[in-house]
Amino acid sequence: MPDPSLQGLDQLKISAVVRDRLAEFATQLIGFYQQDLVSIAVFGSAVSGDYSEKISDLNLLVVYTDLNIANLEAVASLAQRWLKKQRFMPRFLSHRNLANSARYFQIDLLDMRDAHVTIFGEDVLDCLELRPADLRWQLAHEIKRMRMRLKQQFWRAAGDQETMRLILVRRFTSLVHLTRALLVLRGQSPPLLLHEILALAVRELGVNAQFAAQMADLKAGRIALRKEQFIGAFSRLMDAVRTIDEHVDRLVI
Repeated sequence: MPDPSLQGLDQLKISAVVRDRLAEFATQLIGFYQQDLVSIAVFGSAVSGDYSEKISDLNLLVVYTDLNIANLEAVASLAQRWLKKQRFMPRFLSHRNLANSARYFQIDLLDMRDAHVTIFGEDVLDCLELRPADLRWQLAHEIKRMRMRLKQQFWRAAGDQETMRLILVRRFTSLVHLTRALLVLRGQSPPLLLHEILALAVRELGVNAQFAAQMADLKAGRIALRKEQFIGAFSRLMDAVRTIDEHVDRLVI
């Protein structure tokens, strides 16, 4: 039976089957660490509405009063089983670690704050401070690192179509998160859904519309690229990264 202290499960945009499995997993977590457990929150696509049972991870933030590696040993096998069964992806943190590290992971904090549901305990995300200067610094760091690494990732994966597809999807997903952070710093209130963020990126930032549509389809598994299409896809991804980078450089905070 689900733990009676669970809440908010009906707010999640997932199937009844996944919801029941999540309740079972959360109940098991509570059983392991109830006295030391501060919060369990779901964030990301299961809240925003982009969740796909076939391809999406179900992201969880699990916060304890205190946490060390020894504390994780008991729950590790449980988390591994659920990762294989339903792609549940918990992030385990102590309350102190979350508070102390929030300013250094502002993009993650932004995404979690804007799309999360607390299903057990305290809402530990709403009280964390979003700092525009720190958000801009992390955004500049992440987009420039992506720009520096993308060509290296391409030549290392060249000829391996599955690896190239994975790189494209992962870098594109990261770019969407960075783009959303950029829109926030520009004073906009961007939506949570991927296709709506991309529409704003095309209209407000000049991102190539064909690239945005192709990558959204690739990420969702609606299309497969032929061998000769990968070079073009990587080139358009590089152009989009360069575009976002240039907008970040022009930000004044």
